[in-house]
Amino acid sequence: MKYAEFNIESNKIEFLNSFFGVESVLLNGKIISKKFSFSGIKHKVKLKYSDLTLESNYKQFDKKEIILELKNNEELLDKRIVKTDKKQRFYWMLIGMILGFGINKILDFLL
Repeated sequence: MKYAEFNIESNKIEFLNSFFGVESVLLNGKIISKKFSFSGIKHKVKLKYSDLTLESNYKQFDKKEIILELKNNEELLDKRIVKTDKKQRFYWMLIGMILGFGINKILDFLL
């Protein structure tokens, strides 16, 4: 799911996040970074004249939002705060419940 778009030096930088926590950063439509993140991570974005960093910070237990900061040498260029998709929160809760139930059954069997 696409969460944000930044336009820098006539380049389009897009931030996407899947239901399972895989973050993707696209530069002019091409994937340049793809990482798994539970609470946020840094992505490097190399432009012709700049080396940028796109930082994500996922507040899943607080305000249920993703804070995106685009920086050039630690100088903030742009900041976006986007709400997470309700479906994504539901899937993570469902996965957590299934894992908790499964771990409980395994521990009951072992003990």
